[in-house]
Amino acid sequence: MYALQTVGSTTSSVKDDTEVMDFEDVGGNSIVGQIISNSNAVKRSGNLTSNGYQSSQTHPAIHNYERNNVDKNHTGLCFWAIFQAVGLTCVGTIICRSVVYQNGFFEISSSRNSTSITKNQFCNWHYSLSTIGFIYLYANSIFMIKSHKSKVSLPYLMLHTFAYLVSALGLCAMFVHKETGKPEGSPFYEYHLYSVHSWTGVLAATLFTVQWLSAAATFIMPCLRSIGLPLGKMFSLYTTILSTICLISGVNQHALKTLAKDNRTYYSIDSLILNGFGMLVIVFLFLITYIVIKPNRN
Repeated sequence: MYALQTVGSTTSSVKDDTEVMDFEDVGGNSIVGQIISNSNAVKRSGNLTSNGYQSSQTHPAIHNYERNNVDKNHTGLCFWAIFQAVGLTCVGTIICRSVVYQNGFFEISSSRNSTSITKNQFCNWHYSLSTIGFIYLYANSIFMIKSHKSKVSLPYLMLHTFAYLVSALGLCAMFVHKETGKPEGSPFYEYHLYSVHSWTGVLAATLFTVQWLSAAATFIMPCLRSIGLPLGKMFSLYTTILSTICLISGVNQHALKTLAKDNRTYYSIDSLILNGFGMLVIVFLFLITYIVIKPNRN
């Protein structure tokens, strides 16, 4: 919205350069000053038309600016498409493997007409939900905060919260998997936190919690933006790296337990899918890291 102001007398006609219409935007920038500046640039270019004017469509500087913006938009769109394709492939690979080779996510009993989840299927839930929450959704929330350089938007906070809840469900699924079938009277810590995979998972969840709290605090209190945004950016990269390390170590641990016999004799399709999934996650980590460390260009 622009405010219309007049300089000089409002009752007489404009007779000199002091009585001109001055348009100002809400930021106080003089539109007339911008027009005069652009006009001088056109005159200095020496490419005026017969009427003494040159359209913005043919001005070399403006044309190059528009072309650079179009090229930048095309590059960003291509990168976004590659980013989404790799992320969705990671999610689709782990879900399809769970369904085809690991008995899926539910056990359907035809005799009892009921549905249940077995101990091994809780493990499938853990793999799939952790990949969706810690890797795919979390990376998309990072992509969104990079597009809003100076503020935490409501869609970003909603996506970030959804990623946090999905990741928490993935951790709960592994907890239930460990507790299912546990001997009665066993101590609470038994079967828990005995591997690097478990330790890095807990640390990644802790960093995720800190980063989510900083995003929520920045959204509720915009005055914390100068502190919350740099803190969130730093913890988002650390959380992504730790989540990937946790996932790769978990894939390796799972392969040693369930595919060791097959890997010693031949490359089974299951092992190839599992190893390919791990490589895709590494590629996705490179894309996320590039998003975080890439400087913003206006």
